[in-house]
Amino acid sequence: MQLTSYLFHLRARNLSPRTIKATEEYLRPFLSSNDALTASRNDIEAWLGDLAQRCKPSTVWTAWRHLRGFYTWLEEEGDIDTSPMVGVPKPLVPPTEVEVLTPAQVHLLLGSCSDKSEESRRDYAVLTLMLDTGLRLSEVTSLKLSDLGEDLTIRVFGKGRKWRTVVLGNTSANALRRWLRIRDSKDEFIWSGKRGPLTNVGMRKMIQRRGAKVGIKLHPHMLRHTWVDNWLRNGGSEVDLARLAGWTSTRMAERYARQHADERAIDAHKRVSPLDGMRGAKPTISVNDLLKPLIPREIQRDGRLVF
Repeated sequence: MQLTSYLFHLRARNLSPRTIKATEEYLRPFLSSNDALTASRNDIEAWLGDLAQRCKPSTVWTAWRHLRGFYTWLEEEGDIDTSPMVGVPKPLVPPTEVEVLTPAQVHLLLGSCSDKSEESRRDYAVLTLMLDTGLRLSEVTSLKLSDLGEDLTIRVFGKGRKWRTVVLGNTSANALRRWLRIRDSKDEFIWSGKRGPLTNVGMRKMIQRRGAKVGIKLHPHMLRHTWVDNWLRNGGSEVDLARLAGWTSTRMAERYARQHADERAIDAHKRVSPLDGMRGAKPTISVNDLLKPLIPREIQRDGRLVF
């Protein structure tokens, strides 16, 4: 009963169906073995501990977050006096390596779409758009013709039910135009297949298939990771990155920035090369002035060194 009411509350807040479905999937297993109104801190910690034995740390953290939201709501509604989540520590999530594509892998991946088929033209447009804008899989799949701007911009309805605008570069814009010219579909959705508009599942399978064709174990979010890495590698700011990526703060940008930071620092040094940049500069101190503190005064004449 409490879960049903909580999900109704989330719908009233106009949260996305995907968020509401995820909330139910995380809370239902806990509530199937624990009473919502009498569960204690020990019950929650025991359940999270058991979950940690079977799932990734990030999954345990997400479950903790959903439980916190649920019990905060119960407390606000007056169904319980104090949330049992008080004192339940946030699960630690060890940093994990974010996989990105190398320039050579990107070249191979796009090269897999080099034939003249309609499917290859569509897939090339999808891949270049994702690598150039960092759009999430669901955001790409849901794109409509009405979302395209004449100034190479795309209006995106993304995570958190928020709108944002991204910009296409020349390569991705030309690839999209080439696809739209031959696209044989009366549907408003941009990406069509043999059976109608591509779904999230269909788009994911296409990306995986293109990666496998050139020996890359590829998943859609790796394209977003690659976009972030290249943005930072080319000197883009974290504030602009957060805006384009659809994040509400720069926290995620900072998390990504820590990944491959050493590689980017080495690349930056190669570009800047401080000493090389000083070549040709005239010294501002003479040899005499440099050596004077090191030579006894008795072998100096009139403040000059005597050799």
